[in-house]
Amino acid sequence: MKKRTILTLTLTILGLSGAFAQYENNWALGLKVGEPLGLNIRKYFSYGDRSFDVNVGSFGFLYGRVRNYNKETIYDEAGIMVQGLYNFQKSIGKRERLHAYYGFGGQINSRNRTPKIGTRDAFRVISLGPAVNSGIELSIPENDLAVFIDAGGYLEIAPKPFFMAPNINLGLRLNIVK
Repeated sequence: MKKRTILTLTLTILGLSGAFAQYENNWALGLKVGEPLGLNIRKYFSYGDRSFDVNVGSFGFLYGRVRNYNKETIYDEAGIMVQGLYNFQKSIGKRERLHAYYGFGGQINSRNRTPKIGTRDAFRVISLGPAVNSGIELSIPENDLAVFIDAGGYLEIAPKPFFMAPNINLGLRLNIVK
């Protein structure tokens, strides 16, 4: 009985979400070059006015590879990061090829920290904090591709509060589900 109820509820929600999703694009897969360098997965909501981005890639690979972290340690190599951003989007112009967006979310990083002085070895640190983003996306006419540029920032709250890092990207996104 419980399985049938859960299945019915799940199918109803999926059916309703499909009924209200009138925007042309539904899912997109992209590549970001910059900070972070990696994969971008985008899910569109609310007639294309909103989206959710998941970015998985490197942190500190292209710039800021060596950064002073605190008095005792530095970041001296690129790390891995996962970022989730909820975006608000607005079409610009009558043809709706150009979209501006801005959003907020969170970021989790894993990097090595190396002591500046002493003989201790490098150690892995997990950090997290809020992230913001804004950008412009240009849809290529008669194609499922879009080119984008965005910029934002990351503010670490743990383990070192107020450590800031900029995020600037250029990318290509392919709309894979309509």
